[in-house]
Amino acid sequence: MTITGRRERWAVAVVAVLLFVWTHPYNGIRHDGMLYVAQALRHIDPTIFDGDLFFKYGSQDSFSIFGRAYALAVVAFGVAWSSLAGVLIGQILFIVAAGLLIWRVLPENSRAWACCILALTAGTYGSLSLIHFAEPFLTARTYAEVLVLFGLTLMARRQLAAAAAVCVAAALIHPLMALGAVLLCWALAVQKHRGWLWLLASSVLAFALGYLGVAPFDRAFLFYDSEWRQLVDRHNFVFMMSWPLASWLALVADLVLLGALALNQRDPYFSKLLKTLFVVAILCIGVALLGSDVLSNVLVTSLQLWRVQWLVHLVALVFLAPELLRAWHGTRLEKLAAALLTYAVLFQDFPTGSLAMLMGLALLYVGAARNWHLSRITLSFSVMCLILAGGYNSWKQTALTLRMGEYLTGGASVGIFGKVVVFFHQAPVGPLLLGLIAIGLIWFFRRSMTAISVTLMGLAAITAANWDRRPEITKIVENIPVQGPHVFSDIVPRDAEVYWQGDALAPWLLMHRRSYASSVQAAGLVFNRGTAIELDRRRDVTSVFDVQREVCGLLNALREDKGSCEPDVSGLELTCEADPLLGYIVMPTKLEGWVLASWTPRILEARSESSLKTYYLYSCAQLTAKSRTIDSRALNAS
Repeated sequence: MTITGRRERWAVAVVAVLLFVWTHPYNGIRHDGMLYVAQALRHIDPTIFDGDLFFKYGSQDSFSIFGRAYALAVVAFGVAWSSLAGVLIGQILFIVAAGLLIWRVLPENSRAWACCILALTAGTYGSLSLIHFAEPFLTARTYAEVLVLFGLTLMARRQLAAAAAVCVAAALIHPLMALGAVLLCWALAVQKHRGWLWLLASSVLAFALGYLGVAPFDRAFLFYDSEWRQLVDRHNFVFMMSWPLASWLALVADLVLLGALALNQRDPYFSKLLKTLFVVAILCIGVALLGSDVLSNVLVTSLQLWRVQWLVHLVALVFLAPELLRAWHGTRLEKLAAALLTYAVLFQDFPTGSLAMLMGLALLYVGAARNWHLSRITLSFSVMCLILAGGYNSWKQTALTLRMGEYLTGGASVGIFGKVVVFFHQAPVGPLLLGLIAIGLIWFFRRSMTAISVTLMGLAAITAANWDRRPEITKIVENIPVQGPHVFSDIVPRDAEVYWQGDALAPWLLMHRRSYASSVQAAGLVFNRGTAIELDRRRDVTSVFDVQREVCGLLNALREDKGSCEPDVSGLELTCEADPLLGYIVMPTKLEGWVLASWTPRILEARSESSLKTYYLYSCAQLTAKSRTIDSRALNAS
């Protein structure tokens, strides 16, 4: 099956766009999206949120305009619609920006396939592949990425002044994501005219401002002590020497791919562009290793220069498309190289993906140059092994997704139909098969524009219907009005610290109160020592819950008992007495005689009233007061 006509190529490009939307569904406010909601709430009601641990010692919100813009949208449209529309608009802009870049730098016959590559790749980078571009939740990163892509298109058009302006605008939204592009633009300008080297003198001004204590330049004279660094290393992944081997393999594979494409690029200017990006990436990673891992400098670590990997990864994937297309139509050896590179694009999250990338590049550029020969049997066997490996990886991912869904919802096992639905939602194999079916129909009906249009409209309808995949409880939480009333707001004072067990977002969004301690607040550990020390202390306070649950779970497993492992009254007492700052605790466990109030979200999809989950509010002041009264009575009685 060969797609050669312009009409078919456009249809494949549309399929790629729909697959991109399919693989980037909206699941609500999660991951770092929770932090950006908190930033918006802080701008709306600073009297409450200025005292929250995430903002108490300073935050990265001071260096971005995104939180203020988000706050205006939240006031006008509410949290739920602002988040959903923000993700949707960000995805549309990302598709447009990536499409413009592809159309500018690639020949016509490979553009549609480059779109497919970006649609199916996970786009992950950094330690443990925790971050990826075009995230399906609202953050400043996505909008900075969009502007950087527009800037790359302008660089490809040799409009460096306009590209620099766009990249600086991206830095106003998210400086860390735009820094690599700004350096790339400057490096290209230096190659065009050496006079731009004078910008290096700005480093002297930066050091002077740092010496005078002007943030963030003052961090150039600040270094992590052993306690602070240990906490950052435990909760964040900014020190590259702590990355696992798989993350290093992915980084090396991206750099090798970019370098190979730069050396083999036929267009001289694009070759210079790729080579310059390669040098910028190597310098950024080298400075990060020296300044962060070796010298423990706070400014260098805060800049997170390793984030340049997202730019390296995306640009390399774009320029890989014509090389893949050429290899697919080449010798058997080149076909095997193309199969390995395709596997690497689809399964970059796995160590085998990075190894396949390196092996494919070796065969494509070294083996082909030395006229290595490959038999048909070897090619068939190798491709079959790759297909089996891909199927196994996909099966593992689907099984993990099903188990996590059952754990988070507490629901029963999913039926056959449900498993099929999950499989087709699970990137990359499910969406890949869906895309192949659509492309097959386009090729079969290639002589009928009506049939192609019906196929695309059907796929678009399925994609649109499945884009918003928020559970009902998530919709309930997100639709709580910002201006009130809020859950427990008539009981809990505005300046109270609330610990909501197992939920980082609930205190901020449901109660409109400060969060006592949560995992998402750990994002501020890198930038502020006070945040690191205080959060560690508070997590020690709340560890009573975790220890009690772990010990109880172990005992139940040994006894083959399925009894509850929720905290008891003694656990609450110990937690409240450990820190007077903790005002209230919310958890889904009812302790008779101690409940101050309760809240039950009305979930329509619940099977019965008994299946509805209720959350109970406990006051530390009343809990400790009752505890002291009971203790004194027992002492008097004795």
